[in-house]
Amino acid sequence: MKLATVFVSVIAAIIASYLTVTIMQPASVSPKIEKQESAYERVLRTGKIRCAYGLWEPGVILDPNTGELSGIAVDIMHEIGKALNLEIEYTSEIPWDSIGTSLKAGKVDAHCAGVFATPSRARSMAFSTPLFFSPTVAFSRVGDNRFDFNLQNINNPNVIVAVSDDSITTEIYEHDFPQAKTYELPQLVPPEELFIAIQTKKADVAFNSPARLESFAKHNPDVVKVIPTEKPLRIFGNTVSVSAQEQELVRMLNTTIEQLIDGGTVDKIINKYKQDYSVDFIVPVERPYKWDIKTND
Repeated sequence: MKLATVFVSVIAAIIASYLTVTIMQPASVSPKIEKQESAYERVLRTGKIRCAYGLWEPGVILDPNTGELSGIAVDIMHEIGKALNLEIEYTSEIPWDSIGTSLKAGKVDAHCAGVFATPSRARSMAFSTPLFFSPTVAFSRVGDNRFDFNLQNINNPNVIVAVSDDSITTEIYEHDFPQAKTYELPQLVPPEELFIAIQTKKADVAFNSPARLESFAKHNPDVVKVIPTEKPLRIFGNTVSVSAQEQELVRMLNTTIEQLIDGGTVDKIINKYKQDYSVDFIVPVERPYKWDIKTND
């Protein structure tokens, strides 16, 4: 009996000791995880949008003497900045196939050169309302009529397609003409290199905007042509792109862009460049309404 009492007393003492230690021990504190600042929050905090860009006339034009940027996309971005009371700072030219990586890393807040909205790019970035639309067409040498009104003739192992790092040419090649061979250009070469590849017979065909041919043809007339077709290969929206998670930033940009389109600002900027560049290829954004009020005379 005494032994049982002693045993119970020992067990009770152990339990009491355990409870005392447990109660007195401070609760474990989970490490505090700091929320990463979004591009939208950074833009509002700093009062500026840091823009990456790629060069293409007349969208983004670099003055070789002053280093200043101009062009349709640049002018529209500055109007966006004015409307939002934000500074637009063009910080770096980046390869077209590295846009998503740069946005995700936070090196820039947006790509502001009128980037094409494509399915492959949509995996890593979000796009604003289009500023305008642009066609992508096929090019070949003048006198080479194999593909006129029959682009499927390109899908042949005997045909060589010039592709660059802009991801658009590669996407069209892989989807539409996978049987053809490729001639791959190095990163960050000017778009005119696509036409030089055709001129020097390293390639038979290339894909790009018809605007790209204009500057090349000024110094190399009657060398490369737009392959005649019933319709272009693609029509892409020229947009401002941001990282895929930046929906608040997209919302802010969309509201502003739509106001600039509705107020006629975008049309005025496009018309401004008509004097020096062909802008006939640009397709304006159609708004979902029509103004048809008749006055009583």
